[in-house]
Amino acid sequence: MKHFSKRFKQYLMLLFMATFFGFFGATSIPTLADTNPPIKTTADATRQVLTDAQYRDASANDLAKMVRAKQATPEELIHHAFSLLARDNPTLNAVIYSREQAALQEASELKDTGQPFYGVPLLVKGLMQLISGGPNTNGLLPSAGATTSATLPITKAFQNAGFIVIGVTNFPEMGLINVTTSKLYGATSNPWNTDYNPGGSSGGAAASTADGIVPLAGGNDAGGSIRIPASWTGLIGLKPTQGIITGDSSTPAAVNFAETKTMEDTNLLFDSLLNPKKSDQVESAPTNLKGMTIAYSTKSPVGTPVSKDAVKAVERAVSFLRTKGFKPVEVGSPVDGQKLMQAYYLRATSSGSTANFIIKQKTKQNMTFDQVSPMTWALYQASKKLPTTASKKLPTTASQTYQNELNLINQQMINFHKQYPLYLTPTTATAAPRNDDPAFLSEDVNKLKTIENLDSDQQMQLIYESWLHGLSKSPFTQLANLSGEPAISLPTYVSSDGLPLGIQFQAAQNNDRLLLKIGDLFEKNGLFKILTHTTKNPPANKDTPITSSSNAVPTTTTPSSKPEKSAVIIKKYGSIHVNSAVYATKKINLYQVPVFNKLQIKASYAKQKRINRPMFVVTKIIKNQNGKVRYYVKDVNHHTKTDKLQGYITARKDFVENAYYTSLPKALKIKVIANHLNEYKDARLSKQIQSDRRNDTLTIKKIIHHHLTTRFQLSNGHYITANKKFIIFK
Repeated sequence: MKHFSKRFKQYLMLLFMATFFGFFGATSIPTLADTNPPIKTTADATRQVLTDAQYRDASANDLAKMVRAKQATPEELIHHAFSLLARDNPTLNAVIYSREQAALQEASELKDTGQPFYGVPLLVKGLMQLISGGPNTNGLLPSAGATTSATLPITKAFQNAGFIVIGVTNFPEMGLINVTTSKLYGATSNPWNTDYNPGGSSGGAAASTADGIVPLAGGNDAGGSIRIPASWTGLIGLKPTQGIITGDSSTPAAVNFAETKTMEDTNLLFDSLLNPKKSDQVESAPTNLKGMTIAYSTKSPVGTPVSKDAVKAVERAVSFLRTKGFKPVEVGSPVDGQKLMQAYYLRATSSGSTANFIIKQKTKQNMTFDQVSPMTWALYQASKKLPTTASKKLPTTASQTYQNELNLINQQMINFHKQYPLYLTPTTATAAPRNDDPAFLSEDVNKLKTIENLDSDQQMQLIYESWLHGLSKSPFTQLANLSGEPAISLPTYVSSDGLPLGIQFQAAQNNDRLLLKIGDLFEKNGLFKILTHTTKNPPANKDTPITSSSNAVPTTTTPSSKPEKSAVIIKKYGSIHVNSAVYATKKINLYQVPVFNKLQIKASYAKQKRINRPMFVVTKIIKNQNGKVRYYVKDVNHHTKTDKLQGYITARKDFVENAYYTSLPKALKIKVIANHLNEYKDARLSKQIQSDRRNDTLTIKKIIHHHLTTRFQLSNGHYITANKKFIIFK
């Protein structure tokens, strides 16, 4: 397809460049006495140990201060992150790639140069926040397994701020929709209630942050992709002014930032990611906000319904603002919302053509309907028929139509902000949708399947109508993207169903610090509703309005609660229990998650002779969502590339078995199969007496259980290991 114009070319190339540039907590495991000597550690006995629960409720700034004060190490923080990742990600499906060993290595080499987030674990988004060695799929099924050798500027900016990247989060195909699900990675679940979606496209980032796996996570926003998930997971979602963040384009496109939990982190991160060349253009916040006029609206700009909860969230904010001396004024939408969305979808057609280019590079063929989402297919088909030259019938090209709408929106918002410095709306029109609520209705999908048979105008109309099911849940966010203005979602409301819903403030370009100051005001007055893990969850908001005598949100005594997760931890499976040592009798893979697929393989182990079989220590036993039992293990194959890796392996008895005998042989005879076998004076195997050779036959007296392992006492009173890699029953 021919490019539409210089502006469209720039947008397409930015997306193209972004495309082509380019779990698991260290559980304390006692070392097996017959495989490696114990490691001595030195630690400050008076130092209080940080728990997982304390870690997950801490802010990024809190954790950095702990590291700098030597109350924790970056490695310890990474271990906490992976511990929570191992426990919660099987249910959330928020993280699609982890880099534990690389993160630990980077942590060991990290130097304190005053970075604001020194040693803090971070997850980056799998779209446009690429890291070397990580996935580069754009969420497209045909791109499964694609990786990048480059680390993008925004990811480097996170690292320069002191963060250690531990993995990559889930997102929808091409980042196109407001929920996180795709054919490639599946759906992400919401930590507030796992039957619901956290939103999109930065849904994996939001779920990881709300759950506490990391204190904040990288995201980006081209139509609400930071703010929508923030609204639906009870987080702060800042979308900065277009072009001021390191690595971002000044042309309306995706803007990089993060999902955050505290305004302190948000302020520090904004300063850290701000492009030094653009910092002078960012305005300072007014010293005194009292008396400022704030426009607000609870009406959908595209005429769709807005839930009572969304209306209440704004009304409560308006009531609070009045008590603080602001002058809220109810207004209509400053722009024509339907025309804005038509322009938005016109721009989105380039995502369809880009997706086809990527797929064709991989498969040598154009995309098919079954390979992609219905909307990616529709946008690709529409991209082929857009007018690229003017005519009497079509006096403007697609690019001119798009640019004309951008110019109009820009002028309308300049005029609007002369009277209203801030514009308040719900962030989303509803609370989070269920995961079984489709992004596109089945009747629309059937129409999209044959969209190539329509002319261009009909195609664009069908795209608008088909997207309306999703758009009706989040019609307020796209204005900030097409206008290039900053906007922030604040977590101030929880519905009676126990689901959060945010309010959004939008300001004129380069007035980001005004939004940050408004966020500070709401947070300092106790209006944030953040999911916590060491205290009760935020209660639902009462209908009682805030009065001038109360700055706090009225609370109830009954907290909302998180439902039980569908993955179940079990104590024992057959003869295998937590801390058992096992080895693989056949070829197996080590996976990142307990629902196995080839994209999540961390390591593969070939079938080996008995003496060389790969060995693991079981640290957790899980029955996954499909009822399959998996062992979460640590690799203890010392002096190998996989040593200390952690992940999931099958629990099938014909593939994995106990590495130690748990009973006596009937004949009380064993044969040595290793080159040599040491005999010891005591069951600790600490005082070697003599050594036996391969094929020697020994007589057994009794079996002894010693910590994680078993020993055999010989008829001569000496002790040997009962490890199956050294001996076999006769």
